[in-house]
Amino acid sequence: MPHTGKPSGGCQICKQRHVKCDETRPACLKCIKAKRICPGYIEGLDLVLRDQNQAAKAGAERRHKARAQKTYLNASSSASSSAYPSRSKSSTSLSSPTASPFSDDGLIVYSSLVESRDSYAHAFFVSAYVLGPRDIRTDHGFLELLPYLFDKLPSNPVLSSSLAVLCHCYFGAWNPSIRNAENFQVQQSYSKALSALRYALKNPRHCVTDELLMAVCLLNFFEVNKALSRSKPVDNAPEIWDDPSEDMPYNPATSLDFIGRDTANLLARAAEHGLPPNPYPSDNQIHTNILLEAEALDARYAQWAEEVPTEWLPFSVPRDSIPQEVLDAGVNNHYCHIYSHTSVCSTWNAWRVQRMRILGLLADYQEIELKDDAILHIQRLADDIHASIPYMLGNKVKPGEMHGMDYVYPSIPGHSVPASHYLTAAAYGGLNLWVPMRAILDYRRYMRGDQILFTVEQFHRIMKLYDVRMPQ
Repeated sequence: MPHTGKPSGGCQICKQRHVKCDETRPACLKCIKAKRICPGYIEGLDLVLRDQNQAAKAGAERRHKARAQKTYLNASSSASSSAYPSRSKSSTSLSSPTASPFSDDGLIVYSSLVESRDSYAHAFFVSAYVLGPRDIRTDHGFLELLPYLFDKLPSNPVLSSSLAVLCHCYFGAWNPSIRNAENFQVQQSYSKALSALRYALKNPRHCVTDELLMAVCLLNFFEVNKALSRSKPVDNAPEIWDDPSEDMPYNPATSLDFIGRDTANLLARAAEHGLPPNPYPSDNQIHTNILLEAEALDARYAQWAEEVPTEWLPFSVPRDSIPQEVLDAGVNNHYCHIYSHTSVCSTWNAWRVQRMRILGLLADYQEIELKDDAILHIQRLADDIHASIPYMLGNKVKPGEMHGMDYVYPSIPGHSVPASHYLTAAAYGGLNLWVPMRAILDYRRYMRGDQILFTVEQFHRIMKLYDVRMPQ
């Protein structure tokens, strides 16, 4: 509708100052007396059109602001209190930002600018698994280098699609309500990553870039984890473990990786040559050499445990000092272990699994006296893996929020649980127990009955916590 009121005919400066203008032309006397340049007058038709435009603009802004406010209020009522997704199956929506989409200064953020699921997935994975607290001496020279390549993501389809695979995979694992959608995103990103990787490998210039190497590492990380979760073995051909990794940072974790590489080589050779059921003593020189190498590797594992930093050594907490909530969730021994960090605990469990495999080889093919000693060591390693479960899982028995601070964890008497442990233990504590628990079941022929029973119980607990489904 047109304006019906009579507009002021004063000059622009007088109208801005809200003073009566004498409307003298071409310049009003007030401006001349104040020694100002009079900007002149706006014609009546122009004034009506200008006001109509401003009125239409103001109406559009009011409508947009009302819609934004409605969207914000609806989202806030159903959003989680955390920026991390909840593992509760009753959760049906993504967490929403706590900041309002409108502000007092008139700035409007329209609902079309709401963060996409891709952004949530990337932020979740990077904050929890890449930039999360860790002991730098557990670095393997791979995932922790990813932030240095963030600026290359927009222009590098191989790296961006490879990272998207892991982001959607872990984000879907923590959000069962959107798992089907995330699985589709994982498959789509994986296909894109493989296509982009094949194209890049055809260009010799691209084959030597850090971005391509990181993309290959990300895809390998995803494939190995998928193979483990589906109970499908990873290829154990000896030639895939021949990389000397001379450029890896030297720390206790990478030192263990070197021993693990030699262990993988030896186990692959043992499977390739097919050790007979009862080869000791054996006339086959190859079999004899394999057993001698296994004994040497076991000695290297023992030396590794003696040379780790003092603060890496686990602290044993007696059963009567463990919170009752944790005891109710599951403790198999008369003690549990506390570590300086969850990454240190995971490294120790990796050491136990690797040494268990070597001892299993020795127990399978050594004479009775040495066999009994190897079995005793295997059972002790299994006990120590069990002792790490309370530290990693606390009293959790059902899915919940990653950031939840109301969970109970054991601690060194007289000390409180570090705040960072609530995040790191929830993010990958249970996931990093998956392989050690499976290793115990792989060697169940050498385990005590209580060890097998407790392992199965905790396996089901981890599957429930992370909503892991049995492979078909």
